[in-house]
Amino acid sequence: MRAHAEAALDLLARQIGTLNEASRPIADAVLAERTSLLTRFDELAAVSDAGFRIRIHGDYHLGQVLRTEEDFVMLDFEGEPARPIAERRAKQSPLKDVAGMVRSYSYAAYAALFAYTVNAPDEYAPLESWADTWQHWAADAFLGGYSSTIGDSPLVPRGAARSALIRALVLDKALYELGYELNNRPDWVRIPLIGIRKLAAGLQS
Repeated sequence: MRAHAEAALDLLARQIGTLNEASRPIADAVLAERTSLLTRFDELAAVSDAGFRIRIHGDYHLGQVLRTEEDFVMLDFEGEPARPIAERRAKQSPLKDVAGMVRSYSYAAYAALFAYTVNAPDEYAPLESWADTWQHWAADAFLGGYSSTIGDSPLVPRGAARSALIRALVLDKALYELGYELNNRPDWVRIPLIGIRKLAAGLQS
């Protein structure tokens, strides 16, 4: 995770001059928190039981889920496209998929906000708190439902260990998104930047 983070932050530092005016100050704030962000992964050293490693989806988010009458279908099990094949095939904690969905609510909220305010920029500031509120409670409901369903299964750790692992995996996912957007959709880079800045401040992404 530290290696992934360092690569993403290095890429941001190299490309910061190419970002638009809205993204650049957030990028500056994220780079200023580099040391703090990297040390967030250190708390995993205290986790003695992280649960099981299993086959997972690997790139689980709202865009991979389809509603079909009274059920849901998940798509695209090839994992994160920018990761090496060997890494995508490796067994991992099921909480990685949980972290991916948590980050997805941030994308849903901010993509809608950006689309709505593209022609009404003055409305961005007053509406941002509503986007934050929606993504916070959507993620909270998802995490609550997951915890209730998984119960005491040994697949995932319990208590503080579970929280620490989810926090680290959410940050890892946001940093992955940062690198992906810088390389593929620079106009979207503000979404992971906002999430990373919140995580640096100790807030939910």
